[in-house]
Amino acid sequence: MLIVEKLSNQQKMTETEINIAQYLLSIGHDIKNKSTRSIAKELFISPSTVSRFCQLIGFSGFSEFQQHYLEEIRYLESKFQSIDPNQPFNEIDKNKRLASKVGALYKETIEDTVELLHHDSLQKAERMLHTARELYVGSAGDTFDLANVFKNRCLKIGKKVTVEIRNDNLFYQACYAPNDSCFILISYSGETAMILKVAEKLRERQIPTIVITSYGDNQLSQLFETVLYISTHEKLVENLGNFSSLLSVHFILDVLYASIFNTCRQENYENRIRAAYEFEQARKSKNPLIRDS
Repeated sequence: MLIVEKLSNQQKMTETEINIAQYLLSIGHDIKNKSTRSIAKELFISPSTVSRFCQLIGFSGFSEFQQHYLEEIRYLESKFQSIDPNQPFNEIDKNKRLASKVGALYKETIEDTVELLHHDSLQKAERMLHTARELYVGSAGDTFDLANVFKNRCLKIGKKVTVEIRNDNLFYQACYAPNDSCFILISYSGETAMILKVAEKLRERQIPTIVITSYGDNQLSQLFETVLYISTHEKLVENLGNFSSLLSVHFILDVLYASIFNTCRQENYENRIRAAYEFEQARKSKNPLIRDS
């Protein structure tokens, strides 16, 4: 859940809490110039009341709230100024114009995803992937196919990856996978029931886990430290084809594969080429642009 949603969800708040929430929603970017004392003075309350409110909505105190609220405001106001990720094209768009709009959506989505990838989270993910003896990927819906692309690439450099089609089997793998395994859990909403069940088991067993999910608080992102955020401007259902979220997941999996590849780049390259030549001996082309040397 986004911070703006927490501030807007005022049904169970007291009158004082509602006043604080509405004030914080109204000041937006100006939160960077505020302190508990300045807010308390404007609202005729105590600084400790402001701190308690920040704790009520899930933060350790005002400083943490201020940092995350500013980041969220900047994110929500960035990107997708020229195209709607939910309705990237309309009924009158044809041919080249249609292609241009989808291309613009792809460009915005990749740029957005790159901005959401934090150095520390990527570094932790890279370390997990490098030390893991085996990888398991848990996903649902269309992301299952993307997980299989990631699996196939990893197999070609000798990295064992399991993508389980059955959710019950994924749970059992979470129960019995070796401690030196690593799980990648993918859920745009972060609230997929079966993925959460698997996640709870992995947390209980302290199995290294990388989460790929939407920006903002959700149950899945709260369970683990290593979270990679998907571009989050697309509605769950009210869109034309999940273009943005699927592309974002695909891109992140590509980045994770590239991280695995680069840990032993020369060895992985030689293994991939040798195995590919051995299996694909009949694969040839007369096109000089793609023909192998």
